[in-house]
Amino acid sequence: MQKFKKYSILGLIISIILLIVVAYYFSSLVLYPKVKCNPDHHVFCQGPSELGLNFEEVEIQTEDKLNLVSYWIPTKQSQAAIILVHGHGGQRNEGLRFAKSLHEAGYNLLLLSLRRNHGGFASMGFHEQKDVTAAINYLKSKGFQKIGIFGFSMGSATSIIAMADHPEIQAGLFSSGYGSAIDVLVESANRDFGIPYYPLIPVVKLALNLRGEMDIDSVRPIDKIASISPRPIAIFHCTMDDYVDYHHAKDLFAKAGEPKSIWSPECNRHERLWNFAPKEAESRAVGFFQKYLK
Repeated sequence: MQKFKKYSILGLIISIILLIVVAYYFSSLVLYPKVKCNPDHHVFCQGPSELGLNFEEVEIQTEDKLNLVSYWIPTKQSQAAIILVHGHGGQRNEGLRFAKSLHEAGYNLLLLSLRRNHGGFASMGFHEQKDVTAAINYLKSKGFQKIGIFGFSMGSATSIIAMADHPEIQAGLFSSGYGSAIDVLVESANRDFGIPYYPLIPVVKLALNLRGEMDIDSVRPIDKIASISPRPIAIFHCTMDDYVDYHHAKDLFAKAGEPKSIWSPECNRHERLWNFAPKEAESRAVGFFQKYLK
């Protein structure tokens, strides 16, 4: 009996240690994703010059002193500017798929580079709010009063919260975003690794919050999107998205106030709407901003 108790305690200790190690590993995947431009996904990995666009690299400093080296693609035709916000593990190149058509439509473009690319870590939209705030302040310092935002995946979730908190943003296009950061992490853990919620996910949440100095449960665009109205929003999302399930788009759209629109092509890869139907994607994006950001 004594031996059994001894081995039981040892097994419990080993299980706890293993749980902590695995939670640390999964939290690292969230906080420190590998950053790369994937030509199959992002298409344009050589920068705006690949599209024949004139640009500057500008440094945008956040309140916590990170310098975000971003692409600024100006035009003399308009006083309206759009901030393009990339996704988790992505780079400023992500918005280039839409950049040429938006620029030809007369918009100044700021392709924001988020903190993971500049000595920080990813936080599913929590700390990235500081990056978008810094971008807004940059545009305001240049005299821009007409500001739109266009987010992709994590950048979409970040943009929803930012637009709700910043009345300066007059129009928002949200592509392949999620309603809740922890929900999409739980769904991906179950889908990709077969991991149920208990016992691992609560420990992963604790690791994320401690290591990232954040509250991952608070990253809930679903709770913020209604407050954007009466400013206009549009949602793009593949109906068979293989990472952020389509229900996130439907839930966000249901919560949003008017004016709102949704485009849901039958594509099956995460954040590949442009890749699936480039002409229609560009036409819809340009049409949205031309209607609401004049």
